Amino acid sequence: MAEPNTNTNSLNDQPKGTRKRIGGPTESTPPEPGSGSGSGSTSGVPCGACKFLRRRCVDGCIFAPHFSPEQGTALFAAVHKVFGASNVSKLLMQLPLHLRRHAVETISYEAQARLSDPVCGCVSIIIALQQQVQSSKFQSKIVSEI
Repeated sequence: MAEPNTNTNSLNDQPKGTRKRIGGPTESTPPEPGSGSGSGSTSGVPCGACKFLRRRCVDGCIFAPHFSPEQGTALFAAVHKVFGASNVSKLLMQLPLHLRRHAVETISYEAQARLSDPVCGCVSIIIALQQQVQSSKFQSKIVSEI
C-alpha cells in the first residue's frame, strides 16, 4: 500500500503548496495628502485592481480611488492586459492628483478600444466620428441651399 505524499517544508512543517503567503505587496505608497478617498481597504474590501491582481489592497493604493470593487475589476482587466499594472501605476504616480481621474478614464477607454480593435484602437472611433461630422455638414449645406 502506498503512503500519502508527505513532502514538508522544514521551515514550518506544512505540506508544500499549502503555506500562506505572508504580507502584501512589496511596494507600498504612503497616503497622499488631500487624496480623501485614496485609502485602499477601509472597509476590508480590496479595490477592483487589487482584486484582479489578487493582492491585499493597502492604504494609499494608487488604484483604489479609480477602480471600484464592483465594476472596477473588469475595467482594470482591460487596462492591465493592454498597458500593464506597473506601467499604469508609474504613470499615475507622476501625475498631480487633480489629473489622475481624467488619465484613468482615458487609459481605460483606450484599453477597451485596443481590445476591440487591436490595430487602430480608438483612432477608428475618431475617424468614424469625423466622417459623421462631415456627413452632417454636407447634409446641412444641402438643406440650407433649398
